[in-house]
Amino acid sequence: MQRNGSTPFRLPARYILAPTLTAAAAALALAAPAAHAQRYPERPVQVIVPYAPGGSVDVIARSLAQKLTERMGQTVFIENRAGAGGTIGVSAVTRAKPDGYTLLLTSLGAVTVTVHLTKAGYDPLTDLAPISLLATSGLVLSVKEGSPIRSVRDLIAAAKARPGTINYSVTGVGSQTFLAGELLKRSLNLDMVPVQYKGGGPAAAAVAAGEVQAGITDSGPIQPLLQSKRVRVLAVTGSQRASAMPDVPTMEEAGVPGFKIDSAIALFAPAGTPPEIVDKLNAEVAAALKSPDLIDRVHAASHDPKPNSPAEMKTMLKSEFDRWGAMVREAGVKLE
Repeated sequence: MQRNGSTPFRLPARYILAPTLTAAAAALALAAPAAHAQRYPERPVQVIVPYAPGGSVDVIARSLAQKLTERMGQTVFIENRAGAGGTIGVSAVTRAKPDGYTLLLTSLGAVTVTVHLTKAGYDPLTDLAPISLLATSGLVLSVKEGSPIRSVRDLIAAAKARPGTINYSVTGVGSQTFLAGELLKRSLNLDMVPVQYKGGGPAAAAVAAGEVQAGITDSGPIQPLLQSKRVRVLAVTGSQRASAMPDVPTMEEAGVPGFKIDSAIALFAPAGTPPEIVDKLNAEVAAALKSPDLIDRVHAASHDPKPNSPAEMKTMLKSEFDRWGAMVREAGVKLE
């Protein structure tokens, strides 16, 4: 408003600019994460596998890393940090900076089983950001080729005839393979001794070498040993027969009613990783797992590709965490 003979009133420039600058700053703040996700990754991405090289998880991890490297234009590399049933590697990821440059690729056992058996030092439900399920499979029960044990019933009979003399390989303290053995012993009142190895590869090799009388392991590292006639697979633990071993019965078919254990492999980031980066990684993984060559590699590791969304993976993690916790309590399994 201007009065007669007076100078027109003008609002100082700082008051005019302030709301504009505030709005611009807010817009930039909102746009920053999206812009960062668009540029991601700008340097190599480390994927920690909490097991020794050679097992199914490691084989699938390296195959996926190669495909993601091709797709994203930055090196995606694997670092094996084995030990303590996977907890060493998982702990390293939960402590990493949540920027998308340190990821975890693991069997769900390390984040749904081990935590119920020992003080893992992390809570998978709050310390990890699920990215995607990758693949699923059953475990396998095997013996050395030439062993007098030719069936699950033979193994049960031998264990009952000679209590405490049958030992079997498993993948680390508190792993799914470890718990599968404990559940088998408890359900059939068997006295057998688990021998713990740092990965599926060493656990399978121990069966072929005769270091143990049997093994409960991932299916992937057993497959080449089966093809070279160095091991005999007695049964798979999954709810259905494995596509790579259609002639091998399930544990239920082999005479152990109600024994069903499926194994799964998934990808995680540290909690607090920007959702835009999680979503981008999920999309890249889903696209990679559609490529025929990667599908063939996953099948060769005796797994089936099954990517899902971060939300679905979060729900699955909680469900498996609760299920295995109940199984541990019901079986009364404790680490010595």
